Amino acid sequence: MMMKKFYLILTCVALCACGGGNKQQKASAHESESTQAPLSLPVLDLQKKYPQKIINLQDIADVEYIVLESHNEALISAPYTVVTDSMIITYSPLEDNVIFFQRDGKFSHSFNRKGQSGEEYTMVSDMRVNIATKEIYINDNRKGCVQVYTYNGEYIRTLKIRNGSGNGYMIGSIYNCNKSNLLAEDWYNVDEMKEQSTNHQPYYRISTSDGSISRLPLFIEKRIRDGFKWYDEESDTFGSMGVCLSPVAYINDELIIADFGLDTVYSYKENLLTPIAIRKNRMKSEDVPIIAGIEAITDKYYLWYACEKDIKKTIWPDWTYLQDRRTGKCIQTKLVDKNITDKKHRFRSRPSANGYTVPKHHIMQYYPAYVLIELLEEGKLQGELKEIASKLTEEDNPVIMLAKFK
Repeated sequence: MMMKKFYLILTCVALCACGGGNKQQKASAHESESTQAPLSLPVLDLQKKYPQKIINLQDIADVEYIVLESHNEALISAPYTVVTDSMIITYSPLEDNVIFFQRDGKFSHSFNRKGQSGEEYTMVSDMRVNIATKEIYINDNRKGCVQVYTYNGEYIRTLKIRNGSGNGYMIGSIYNCNKSNLLAEDWYNVDEMKEQSTNHQPYYRISTSDGSISRLPLFIEKRIRDGFKWYDEESDTFGSMGVCLSPVAYINDELIIADFGLDTVYSYKENLLTPIAIRKNRMKSEDVPIIAGIEAITDKYYLWYACEKDIKKTIWPDWTYLQDRRTGKCIQTKLVDKNITDKKHRFRSRPSANGYTVPKHHIMQYYPAYVLIELLEEGKLQGELKEIASKLTEEDNPVIMLAKFK
């Protein structure tokens, strides 16, 4: 049961962690739809009842399962993961190891540069990989910097984001941008219980060569993130949890910024913000927003995840939206893995485009080993997934499901 407990602990850890511009480019949460972006953009009405359809993932995509080899230096869950034609790169938030697998899932190597020196990190708050330059970027919130390493863990340089006096920038998350820049988001104090100062221009471009930083011209009057925080008077403790739906995703070599406080969704490429879609009716009530982000993009479709940010309801998004990019027509769909026959758990889907980098037109999910074993014992697996689960133990690493849309 150790691996199962590992996943539960890791989820808690992840959820706790989880200037001006051109006025014509500035976007406000209270701007009307017509002033935010051209009316020709596809519009997703978050409170509309769309036709519903269950779709077997195998009918629209080529599905591949990758069994990640278990190793003492490579116990992982579902943090940021990079899948290329030759390797898989991820990290362990508990041990702060950066881990490399071969493309078939066999363990390759790992490194750990945790420490107090100027060339080390005190924690892995976030990690990104520059495939073009073969550099690893470690965001260390405690030090207020990004440490840069080779694939073998050799120190290259430090990008200083915040100085010791408290001046500078609070960087909560970093995202891939291009070979010369990272995108960063400041979500400090967002979703806190008390009214505290939050950054209303929270997105930055960071140079990967010298750490120079500049704001993106996006102004968000009401900041919304995916977290819940509360106070338990009986135990005198604070609690937190989250939906794990990020406002930023890296899809098909471009960044998608779908900040939950804005109607407009933007593509950010070559230092330009381009509106690509509109979300309508984002507030279910005064206190309950509906948060939505794009999970996948094909030549014809957007695949959206959406959920009410209501702690009284199931927090993991269940239904997705498949929207025609040209016509704006939309259906509400549930993607299911046909090799999981249990209706309740047919596709243990979590929105995670912010949590991986995969080849174009792909999506991926992690299947924890203990979940597959439970489904196997209940007779709810079939095909290749059944065969894979029969060889797993609860201590094993998760299985990656990688799907390429046809």
